[in-house]
Amino acid sequence: MDGSPIIDKGPIDGLYLNTGWCYGGFKATPASGWCFAYTIANDQAHTLNKAYTLDRFNQGYTIDEKGAGPYPKAH
Repeated sequence: MDGSPIIDKGPIDGLYLNTGWCYGGFKATPASGWCFAYTIANDQAHTLNKAYTLDRFNQGYTIDEKGAGPYPKAH
């Protein structure tokens, strides 16, 4: 897991994904909603969410986030 969301077309026609926001997603909701609406309306990712596709995992590409939550170091 890289801790970043998935904002993309799903593997089934008509299915779109906006998920995996980890612990801080509530702060990005307005912008993600706008990009998600664009993705649905145009059936392709907006420039701002092209890096957040589901396919990035198949390609071995992860975004430079650890997904470690608010406490990245063990206590």
